[in-house]
Amino acid sequence: MLLRSEMKRESHIKQAFGRLSEVKDVRLHALLLSSFFITILLILSLDFLNIEAFGSFNQKLLFELTWKGRMFYLFFVWLLMLETVLDWEAIVERQRMFRNRLRALLAFVFAAVPSLYVLSVNFLGLDQLILDLGQALQISQGFMNEHWPLSFEYLILASFFILAVWLAYGAVGLKSFSISLSLLAGMGSIYLLDTIWPFGTFKPMQLVAVPTAAFAVALLDLIGYTVKLTYPFVSSPEYGALPRIEVWKGEEYAFADLGWPCAGVHSLLLFILITLVFFKRTTIQRERRISFFLIGAAGTYFTNVLRIASYFTISVHYGQDAGVIFHDSYGELYFVAWIFIYFMSVVAIQSGKISELARTLRKRSKALRINDSKRAGKG
Repeated sequence: MLLRSEMKRESHIKQAFGRLSEVKDVRLHALLLSSFFITILLILSLDFLNIEAFGSFNQKLLFELTWKGRMFYLFFVWLLMLETVLDWEAIVERQRMFRNRLRALLAFVFAAVPSLYVLSVNFLGLDQLILDLGQALQISQGFMNEHWPLSFEYLILASFFILAVWLAYGAVGLKSFSISLSLLAGMGSIYLLDTIWPFGTFKPMQLVAVPTAAFAVALLDLIGYTVKLTYPFVSSPEYGALPRIEVWKGEEYAFADLGWPCAGVHSLLLFILITLVFFKRTTIQRERRISFFLIGAAGTYFTNVLRIASYFTISVHYGQDAGVIFHDSYGELYFVAWIFIYFMSVVAIQSGKISELARTLRKRSKALRINDSKRAGKG
C-alpha cells in the first residue's frame, strides 16, 4: 500500500512538472493573450467611465451594442480562448520549436501597439488626426464622430493582432486563430463599408435588402399583422434606394426604412467568411461542404428575416425606442446563436454523434415495440 501511494505521489509530481514545463513553453502565447486582453479591458474601462476623447462615445456604453458597437470585442475574446483550448497541443509544440527572439520581440511589440493606440487617441491627441483622415476620405459628416473612429479602431486592433499572431506562429498560427481574427477583421470591414457608403448607397449589397424585406413582410402578415411594403420609399444620392416596411396591430403602428445592414447582409458576409475559414481547418468532403454551406447560408438569411420581424413586433407593442434597443443590442444575438448552433451541428454530424444517437433511438424504439407486442400477446 505504501509503495502504491508513493508511486501515485510521484506520478502527480511528474504531471505537475509537465504542466509547469508547458506553461514555460507558451510564455510568448501568454504574453500575446495578455496584450490582447489588456487592450479590450482598457477600451472597456474608458467606455464605462465615459472618459473617451470622442464625445459621442460617452453618450452610451458601446460594449452593450452589437451594430456599430463593441460587443463583438467580447465575442472575439471568447473565440480566442476557445481556439486556444482547442489547439493547445499545437500551440505548445509550436512554441517549443520557436527560437527566433527577434520575431518574438516584434510579435509582442505589435500586440502592444493597439493599447498604445487607445491611449494615444484618448489622451495624446491622436483623435484629431483620425478625424482629419476621415475628412480627407470624405466621410459623411453625420458618420464622422462615431462611426468612422469606431470602424478605424476595429481595423487597427485586427491588423496588429493578425501581425502579432503571424510573427509568433507563422501561417500555422493564423490558421489556429482564424475564426476569432476573421470576426474582428470582418466586423471592422463591414463597419467601414457602411461608414463610407451609408444607408442604402452601396448598391450591390442594397439589392439584398428588398427580397429580405419582402420575406419579413410575408412572415408578419402570416402571424396576423397588417403590413405594407413600399419600394423605393426613399430614393436619393444621399440615402440610396430604401424600402419601407409599415406594420399595424389595431391602433398601434411602427415603420422603418431598410438599409443593407438592417437587412442582415453583413451577417451573410460574416457567415461566408467564418465558414470558409472553418472549412479550411477541417477534412470535410467537398460535397458535404457544399451542402453544409448552402444550409448555413439559408439559415443565416432566414435568421435575419426573423430578426426584422421581431424588431417590428417589439416596436408595435412596446414603442420605437424599444425597437431601436433591440436593433442595436440584441437583434445581432440571433445570428450569434444561429452560427453557434450551426457549427456545433456540423461538428456533431462529422463526429458521427448524430448517427450514433439515431441508431440508439432506433434500437430503443424497436425494443419498446417488441415489449409492447409481448404484453399485447399476454393480454
